[in-house]
Amino acid sequence: MRILFRCTVVLALAGFGAWAQSPPPVILDVLNATMLDKGPLAPGMWVTVIGTNLASSYQGREGFPFPVALNGVSVLINGKAAPLDSVSATEIQLQVPFEISGTSATIQVTSQAAGQTLRSAVVTVGVAPEAPQLYTSGDLPPGFGAFFAVSSWPITLSSPARPGDTVTAYGDGFGVTNPAVPNGADPESYAPVVAKVTVTVGGKNATVLGAYFKSPGWYGVDLVLPGDLPAGDLVVVATVGGVSANPVLIPVSLTPPPMTIARVSNDASGGPAVASGSWVSITGTNLASAWQLWQPSDFSGNNLPLEVGGVSVTVNGKAAAVYSIDPGQIVIQAPADTATGEVPVVVTNRSSGTASGTVTLAACAPGFFAISGKVPYVGAVHVDQTPVAPVDYFPGYPSRPAKPGEIVQMWGTGFGSTIPAVAAGVVFNGAAPLADPALLHISIGGLPATVLWAGMVAAGEYQFNVQIPALADGDQPIVANIAGVSTQNGLSIPVQN
Repeated sequence: MRILFRCTVVLALAGFGAWAQSPPPVILDVLNATMLDKGPLAPGMWVTVIGTNLASSYQGREGFPFPVALNGVSVLINGKAAPLDSVSATEIQLQVPFEISGTSATIQVTSQAAGQTLRSAVVTVGVAPEAPQLYTSGDLPPGFGAFFAVSSWPITLSSPARPGDTVTAYGDGFGVTNPAVPNGADPESYAPVVAKVTVTVGGKNATVLGAYFKSPGWYGVDLVLPGDLPAGDLVVVATVGGVSANPVLIPVSLTPPPMTIARVSNDASGGPAVASGSWVSITGTNLASAWQLWQPSDFSGNNLPLEVGGVSVTVNGKAAAVYSIDPGQIVIQAPADTATGEVPVVVTNRSSGTASGTVTLAACAPGFFAISGKVPYVGAVHVDQTPVAPVDYFPGYPSRPAKPGEIVQMWGTGFGSTIPAVAAGVVFNGAAPLADPALLHISIGGLPATVLWAGMVAAGEYQFNVQIPALADGDQPIVANIAGVSTQNGLSIPVQN
């Protein structure tokens, strides 16, 4: 009996030992995530915690707001739960809560493993109201900052900034904002930082238009470069609340860079063919100095603008209506033309010259407009105008999948002639049905969909009222065919019974 009792005790202790062997998390270092170096933490800053046994496996957050627990892992900074972006065994990405103040803070990692609650030792780190850092660009040589033109077009060695340009620099550690931003939230509008921000470029003072919190890990500074800058790779120093960020370089040129056209395509499908009156995307470099959308003053009576911001376009020698311009993209409506095949496209910028390209004209070049996101969904709405998309697909905006038998609306361009005919380049607010609706076929999930109405409702824009066929739940592929020409592949529409 004593032997049996002793064995039982040994086995129990062995089992207890195995249960107790899960090692606790260990914090080895706490780094600012911008430069991955040591330094004080600032409210709202993006931070990387380096260690061992921090989590059982990798898990990243999904959407906003950031959670305060991921895969059983949480982090307290001065007793406040930090919003988490991702956790793994060796690294945690988090945002410092905005409420942190003082000159130091404690950090502790807690994890759940095999039914146990494991805690790291408490680590003390320095804290400052502001600890600014500017991001560097991974597409440029070391030391160059991540600068963008007002159109969000990146500034590079081949597309440098010019004196007097308005640019945006991104960084982190700029501190609190007014109004305050919730921890882990992606603000719907940019929140200005409280601290004073100044910037010098090449030793000259730049005009700071604003500094703001954009989203966790991203602060922005909008500034106007001094007009008397020399050419070269100039040093940029941002100071926030009297604290200087890491210096970075910005390439500056006194010579306007050349205009180029890289591609001309269907604005809806991205395909290489366009039709008379369809919407067209022209991509390239230095096509315009800044982003600009057509304005009421650009219209001439009932005619769409033929020039926006000094930029005009011809297709096969005919003037095209211009909807929007920016350095990397121009959106136009193809002019009326009976020609087919490859034709020339010319962009003219009054201040910087011309660029040439080509595009294929076709009688029909259909394409559905899509919504951006992880899954390429067709742009569609329910009859109550709620977007057709998975629930919570758009943060803060309602959406829901389509139901079999339901009628939804979707839009496209390049679907051909209508009755009455609608001229290209003019304002249109009406309903012009397809000239021959029998030529249009739409399938969803491989089944034919009933098209109740199809036609043009605005300049170059077609609307389709479509009844969803009997389908199983899930993302169902959708494609339209008119006169033997199909819309782009890869689009889906979410269906839920």
